[in-house]
Amino acid sequence: MIEVSHFVGLSGVGGVQRNFVEYINNQSISELDNTIRHKVYTLGEVDSQYELLEKVFDIKNLKNLFSLILDIISRKKIVHFYNNLTSIKVVLFLSLLPVHNLILHERGAIWNLSYSRGPLLRFVVWKAHLILTNSNATKIMLEKKFNITSKKVRVIHNGINTKVKCTKKKLLHDKSSIFHIGFIGRLDTPKGVHVLIEAMRHLVGKNIELVIAGDGILEYFLKKQAKDYKNISFIGRVENPYRFLSSIELLVVPSIREPLGNVCLEAGLCRIPVLAANIDGIPEIIENKVTGELINATDRISIYMPEGAVPLPNFVVNPTNQQLQIPRQINPLLLARKILELSEKPALLEYYAENLHSKVMDYFNIDRFSSELHAVYREINTSKSITHKIDN
Repeated sequence: MIEVSHFVGLSGVGGVQRNFVEYINNQSISELDNTIRHKVYTLGEVDSQYELLEKVFDIKNLKNLFSLILDIISRKKIVHFYNNLTSIKVVLFLSLLPVHNLILHERGAIWNLSYSRGPLLRFVVWKAHLILTNSNATKIMLEKKFNITSKKVRVIHNGINTKVKCTKKKLLHDKSSIFHIGFIGRLDTPKGVHVLIEAMRHLVGKNIELVIAGDGILEYFLKKQAKDYKNISFIGRVENPYRFLSSIELLVVPSIREPLGNVCLEAGLCRIPVLAANIDGIPEIIENKVTGELINATDRISIYMPEGAVPLPNFVVNPTNQQLQIPRQINPLLLARKILELSEKPALLEYYAENLHSKVMDYFNIDRFSSELHAVYREINTSKSITHKIDN
């Protein structure tokens, strides 16, 4: 039996949390692999959106914290941390402990890590057995921004639960009907929602409406930007993203930076076509003119940055040449023209949606993700068994 202890923040809403919850719940009900036993630790309360089938141990409780420490120093257990490469608390924590079988799963926090914190990141990488990333873009960012050796980094793309039922909205396809586009996610700097709102200014008078789902620090400012546009509505945070996705005809992802883009996978499951920024890890899901359409980010970023907003990253990954580049935003007029063009091509949208759906079902599913992750666990388990025999 392989024992794995997971440490993941579950108080926020995001792709990291959703992917983990789907994975761990799938393990609880699946009979495909009963050779791995899981234990879940977190810090603070679990968000009400997440219904975990496994018991969660909050390390604010000293008994649970001590239990996690014992797991970290154990030679018998594997400990899997999520998005903790950039945490100073984790650096201090690990500097005091002998660590044997630690996995660190990086999913995007390094985009906003300053060069000055590079030595701390490299220390954590040195302490870890392996670094997992959710995309090739994340791996490139580690290697080229912080000089992390590729030998210690492995890519495992996210997977989603493809058994979820998601009924696509029936399209009317007549000139008088409204074409509904949508955005779902945190209303914060990296998501580029201000660009989408500006694009809608160019679509006033067209039968196109934008629905924005989500909340965040920029919500007030984005609503202020959109206050004169009757073709935009805000519905706040939604508990069920699939229900929202099934109500729109095109998902727009105008991100300034996006390590992978889990929402594109969820859209694919619902057979909703995607129009997105050609940046970072998004093209690892959306192949231009095949599973959706991509727009190059060419404009200088113009966004109000209130205190507490996520700062702009120093660099993003250019998916064409695999190099780091200064972040840019999509041109709003170009985005508006592309939205209008796609709204008039229902057959093309259906083509993209079906191709994306097939890609999600065939590759970006939770079973493939679990299989690749479990292969890592077994590899580490075999390695530590050999080491234990040699030591004895």
